[in-house]
Amino acid sequence: MIPINEFSGVHLDSIFIYLSILGILLLVGTIIRSKIVSLKRWHIPASLIAGLIGLILGPYFIGIIPKEMTSFWSALSGRLIVLVFAPMMMGKVTKPEKGIMKDVTGSILWSFSASFLQYAVPILLSVFFLTPIFNVSPLFATIVEQGWAGGHGTAGGMGQVFEDLGYIDGASLSLTSATIGLAFGIVMGTILINIAVRKGEAKLISNYSGTFSENERELFSCNEAPVGMKNTVSSSVVDSLAFHFSMLGLAVLIGWILNKLIKSLINFSVAWFVTSLFGGIIVNFIVHKLGFGDYIDKNTLSRIQGTSMDFLVVGAIASVNVPVVVEYAIPLTIQQVTMALFMLFWVGYIGRKSFAHNWFENTIVLFGTFCGVAATGLLLLRACDPELKSGATEVYAGRAPFTSPFIGGGLLTSITPGLIIKFGALKIGLAYLSGIIFCMILCKVTGVWGRPHTYSIKEE
Repeated sequence: MIPINEFSGVHLDSIFIYLSILGILLLVGTIIRSKIVSLKRWHIPASLIAGLIGLILGPYFIGIIPKEMTSFWSALSGRLIVLVFAPMMMGKVTKPEKGIMKDVTGSILWSFSASFLQYAVPILLSVFFLTPIFNVSPLFATIVEQGWAGGHGTAGGMGQVFEDLGYIDGASLSLTSATIGLAFGIVMGTILINIAVRKGEAKLISNYSGTFSENERELFSCNEAPVGMKNTVSSSVVDSLAFHFSMLGLAVLIGWILNKLIKSLINFSVAWFVTSLFGGIIVNFIVHKLGFGDYIDKNTLSRIQGTSMDFLVVGAIASVNVPVVVEYAIPLTIQQVTMALFMLFWVGYIGRKSFAHNWFENTIVLFGTFCGVAATGLLLLRACDPELKSGATEVYAGRAPFTSPFIGGGLLTSITPGLIIKFGALKIGLAYLSGIIFCMILCKVTGVWGRPHTYSIKEE
């Protein structure tokens, strides 16, 4: 930690300026996104656009933004993700309905197997080919799950983990992997929907042009805006947003203490953002015991998470080390193409067997999520199920409490680089391969596989 006496006014002024410019980039990205139809059509987030603008203006291209500023943004990303994870398990957790639990089970097992796949394949590929031929670090194999299943936010947040493990190149490569995964998810998802429509496997849409609607409302006036945060505390006591931030502050502190305890007791590094999630669970328990549980507004916590994620993505992408990406171009291409082929198999074969109802709709939303982000998956689902009659949204939401804390940016994402350093890439790769096999066995044992894949259309 930086001693308090090192925080001079000049340092604080610089931090404010760096944050202000980050906000300006996000504002410009939002304006560009709202004006260019193709960006709206493909739901490219404003934070990604802003980050790319920052990258172009940065030291590796035009050079307007200095290296000192992008270095600050890179470090900031590793801290902002703490605010994304700390509130993840706070508030009341909604349980899925019993009637959809069979498909929820299939969705959970598909998700875990896909996440394990995104570790097992790149790790074993690196062990037997990429490391011997291209001399890449064993940690190079972890960038797929971080970038594809985790998305840009997780990829940016993992920079601190890579830094602690001495693999400085990892953050830039992970963000590049996230960008490739996002593009692959959108483009290949569109192709898969077209194929499914022609083969009659996507029965909730008669035809599909491969484009997304540009008429969807994205900006709202104050009078039209949907209801957002709720003021659960009177402003005469404390501002409601400040109340929620105070709880997050306690969760973050507990997470930091847990992080240090784990490091000192077992000499193993667990990312701060993961321990902050457990800090949030502890705070949530305390708050409910004190009788304040009903005053936690999930929407307020979601807005804090969303704001942190947007600034995280902008800063992380703008600080990508371009020469590193160029240096890894060949092994990166081999790795990403190999992963893409395996993901297609996971959609066409594993997905087809994993759901009793509407297998394609339930699988395509997961495919988009595990290649890009949740928004990508939901975007593809809306394309093949415009009226959301398939029930895939309920199944998708039902799986979240069982998967989000662990994969796609959760506990396993955080600890896998450390496990590779401690036990070796081959052992961890085989462990994840065993995890895939275990998921397949559970699919058989629980009856997930072998059920008829009928279409159950929800009533209006």
